[in-house]
Amino acid sequence: MEKISACLVVINEEKLIKRCLESLRGVVDEIILVHDGECSDKTLEIAQEYDAKIFVRPFYGVAEGQRPFSYEQASSNWILQIDADEFLSEELRSSLRSLVSDKEISAYKMLWPLWNGKKEIKADWPYKICLFRKEAASLLGLVHFVVGVKGKIKKVNLKLKHQPECNNFSFSYFFKKHSAWARLQAKKYLQDFSSIPKFNWTGKDWPKAIRYRIKFPLLLIPLEFIWTFLKSLLGGAYRAGWPGVESSIVMGLYRSSVDYYIFKLKYGK
Repeated sequence: MEKISACLVVINEEKLIKRCLESLRGVVDEIILVHDGECSDKTLEIAQEYDAKIFVRPFYGVAEGQRPFSYEQASSNWILQIDADEFLSEELRSSLRSLVSDKEISAYKMLWPLWNGKKEIKADWPYKICLFRKEAASLLGLVHFVVGVKGKIKKVNLKLKHQPECNNFSFSYFFKKHSAWARLQAKKYLQDFSSIPKFNWTGKDWPKAIRYRIKFPLLLIPLEFIWTFLKSLLGGAYRAGWPGVESSIVMGLYRSSVDYYIFKLKYGK
């Protein structure tokens, strides 16, 4: 039987972690929990109740920087990547074992509904890769970097519920959190490539798209905003009405902000 390791990276998530871990009970074979920096609340105590394998790592600042390590600790051939503010729907819980039994599939995209802080936006959008074969996956430990998968990826209408304490695709949240993440991502791009955490990554240098961002940041500020906004909107965001439009704008702003901070950090402007 195919086995599943749930991999989480968290920072002081005592308010939400129990809901996440409870949804994993009985449907995964192990839980790998990596805490980014020292824990100052009851997150680790709660995780121990679910027999999680706990690792406390030096502070990195974003989950993606710890994910390569979390994948390496997984002993199963399938990885379920999940965050503390996410949890499995009952339909996904009951389907998880049958999904990983399909030998033709390397990864699944789950429905990941928008959440406005109070209710779910029902729009059959967006989808997120969160279940994948360990051997088929690769990742750079960069902010918002999405896991790459070799092989067939199947989209399924099973919900990985994402319900943070606020709407993290709003304009207010962008200025509160996303702009700081954009600066951190830009800073990482200007570091030596060898210093970036990696999982199953074979390249010896930055991917071509990132090299262009490092070389031409000012030129790409408007282009990346337009491209990201339209890609998101036409990819299904329009079905969510204004919340989808707002999230598309925020994603475009984030991409262009990374370019802005690359320029600022690189040239000291």
